Amino acid sequence: MVPGFGAMPALPARRQSTLVALAMAAAIAIAGAVLWGLVALVFHRQLSLLGLLIGGGVGLAVARYRPAHAPTIAAGVVIAVAGCALGTFLAIIFSLLQAQVSVHTIAGHLNVVLRGYPAAVGWLGLTFWLIAGLAAVRVPLRRQRVGAPQGQTAQANLPGPDARQGDAGEPAP
Repeated sequence: MVPGFGAMPALPARRQSTLVALAMAAAIAIAGAVLWGLVALVFHRQLSLLGLLIGGGVGLAVARYRPAHAPTIAAGVVIAVAGCALGTFLAIIFSLLQAQVSVHTIAGHLNVVLRGYPAAVGWLGLTFWLIAGLAAVRVPLRRQRVGAPQGQTAQANLPGPDARQGDAGEPAP
């Protein structure tokens, strides 16, 4: 989604970076928002499904550069939803520009644009924002589960039957 993103090597486990994860997530969200606005401009419809791509892209960035770090995953959710909100806003601005409304007029009457914003989002838009947030959580968690060594589960750290036996092989009291 972002040029060079796939070519960048993941940081070693000891050198994970929250800053890189959030910067990449923000870049993906902004790129997705611009794409959202351009698609709305070309097709004269808001394609809220792009929210899923934004959420998934943000989740991939977080999973790659800061996996299993709950605060970074939570920040990724906020970034994904903000990217969706920005996409809707850019769709409104781009359509006003296409209707030959000047940037000066738009900036001078931004309160009118923001008053019409909730109607532009609608319930379907809010639903896809929620889906984008869920995707931003699910992707890092799923990548963490898939990346775990085979056979390692949540019960791997629990003591087994051998740990509960005494030295003589008898059950511990």
